[in-house]
Amino acid sequence: MNATCRRSRPVLAFTSGDPSGIGPEAVLAALRRGSLPRSCRPLLVGEASVWRRAGWRPGLLPVWDTGLGLTPPPFGRVTRVGGAMSFAAVKTAVRLAARGVADAVVTASISKEAWSLAGVPYRDHTEYLRAETGRDAQMILAAPQRRLWCVLATRHIPLARVPGALNRAGILSAARVLCDALRQTGLRRPRLVLCALNPHAGEGGLLGSEEKKILAPAARSARRLGLGLSGPLPADAAWRLHAAGGCDGLVCLYHDQAMIGLKAAAGLGVVNWTAGLPFVRVSPGHGTAFDAAGRGRADASATAAAAGLAIGLLR
Repeated sequence: MNATCRRSRPVLAFTSGDPSGIGPEAVLAALRRGSLPRSCRPLLVGEASVWRRAGWRPGLLPVWDTGLGLTPPPFGRVTRVGGAMSFAAVKTAVRLAARGVADAVVTASISKEAWSLAGVPYRDHTEYLRAETGRDAQMILAAPQRRLWCVLATRHIPLARVPGALNRAGILSAARVLCDALRQTGLRRPRLVLCALNPHAGEGGLLGSEEKKILAPAARSARRLGLGLSGPLPADAAWRLHAAGGCDGLVCLYHDQAMIGLKAAAGLGVVNWTAGLPFVRVSPGHGTAFDAAGRGRADASATAAAAGLAIGLLR
C-alpha cells in the first residue's frame, strides 16, 4: 500500500462526473452529511465552473481545476463538452492517486454516450483504468451496509452477447478478484456462489447447455485452486442464499443479474469498487440521473456509501 494511505485522514479525490448530471451536487451533499467530513480530506477534481454551479465556493473545499476552460453544458443533456469535462476529471484524479497526492478516487457518474461524442477511446471508467494502470481491474458491485457483494464475469455488453462471452478463464478471474476483495474486508475464507445463466440452472440441459459445458467445470476448477466457489445455482436461489447470509459473495454473469438484486435490497446505497488497482477507486452505483440534475434533489446516499467504503479499505 502507498505510504500516503497511512494518513489518519486520507485524501479522497472526488471527480465531478458528467456536469449535466447529479454528480457534482451529490458529491457536495455527501460531504455535508454525517461523519464523512471528519473522516477524510476531500479534494474536488474537475472544472471549477462545474463545482461552482453545484454550490461550491472558494474556501469551502479545495478544488483541483482540470483547466479546460469550457462552459458547463445545460443540465439533463448528453453533450460532447460534458464528456470531455468528465473524462478530464477522471484522468486527473487517477494521476493524482498514482502520484500519491490522493489516497483514493471517488468517481461520480459519467455518460458513456457523452464520452463517445467527445472522442474518448474508452467505453467506461473500468476500461480506462485498465489501460492507464496496466492492471486487470475488475468491478465489484456491493451494498456494504447489507454485506452484499457481487462480481461480474462479463463486461458492459448487450445481453444477447452474454452467452458467447462466458468462459472458464473469465469466471475464474472474477472469482479470484472477489475472493481477494472480500479478504480485504476481513473475511479469511470467503464463500462464493456462481449464478446460473438459464432458468433453473438449465434443468440438466433442457433449458440451455451453458451450465453443463462452462459454468460447472469453471466452479470445479475454482475449488481446485482453493477458491470457495459453489454452484452454479439458479440466480434467484443464489440471491436468496446471499441475502440470508448463506454465502459471502456472488459471481454474476451479467450486469442486471447483479444490479437487480442489489438495488432491490439496498436502493440507492449500491456502490462500485474497482478491485485490482494500485489505489482505491469507488463510485456510486447509479447513473447520471439527468432528469433530476440541477433541481436540488440529488440523493447523496450512494456517494456517501462509496466514500465510506474507500475510507474503510484504506484503514
